[in-house]
Amino acid sequence: MQTENTQPVIKAIVGRFALRHQALLVFTMIVCSSMSILLWIIRFLKSDSTVYASLNFNLFLAWIPAVFALIAYNAYRKGSCLGAVIALVCAVVWLLFFPNAPYLITDLVHLRPREDMPYWFDQILYMAFAFTGCYLGMVSLILMQSLVRRSLGAIISWLFALGSLVAGGFGIYIGRFLRFNSWDALLNPKPLVKEIFDWFRHPRSNSEAFIFALTFSLFFAAIYFVVVAILNLRRAESKE
Repeated sequence: MQTENTQPVIKAIVGRFALRHQALLVFTMIVCSSMSILLWIIRFLKSDSTVYASLNFNLFLAWIPAVFALIAYNAYRKGSCLGAVIALVCAVVWLLFFPNAPYLITDLVHLRPREDMPYWFDQILYMAFAFTGCYLGMVSLILMQSLVRRSLGAIISWLFALGSLVAGGFGIYIGRFLRFNSWDALLNPKPLVKEIFDWFRHPRSNSEAFIFALTFSLFFAAIYFVVVAILNLRRAESKE
């Protein structure tokens, strides 16, 4: 039976346990990112060419939602009003930058055979960056869904996750084809809002945007469900 004296001790132990898992999570993200960057450095040293250098910047952008998701997750766990405000602000920033993580998958459109490096090496290079971006996106969404589950329940958390995936699909289309950036929503919102308004005003002429967003959302959702299923399986095994 827990007493008032033992509750702070239990909370501290749980907190250290959670931080240990987060540290391991961050470590794996750093390893994946480092491996991707290392492959690009090898390519640069071998070919003396900066081609595909944009992958590194896009990887940096993919880290932003993961960092803000971690901040939001830990701020909300403190249970204070200030922590809730910080979590809410971080959640808004997370949503704006979330599409940058799976966006790395679409960089495959730039991949083509080149004389300065074997094509198979460039394929591995792109797959490494795409996988890392996907992984960063998955981690950030899992953390944010967990935060919503704690505050609003399981059903709302899944609606939040699905809504975020759909919003991410539209965000990727906006970035890849319309060439807007995440920060345009804050620094130059008028053209972006006008473009989105035109989508819903003329859905037939903008059907490609809806088809792409929904198709990519389904693709990313399938990966996400697999990851969540694996996590639930491991959680169930640990309880046995």
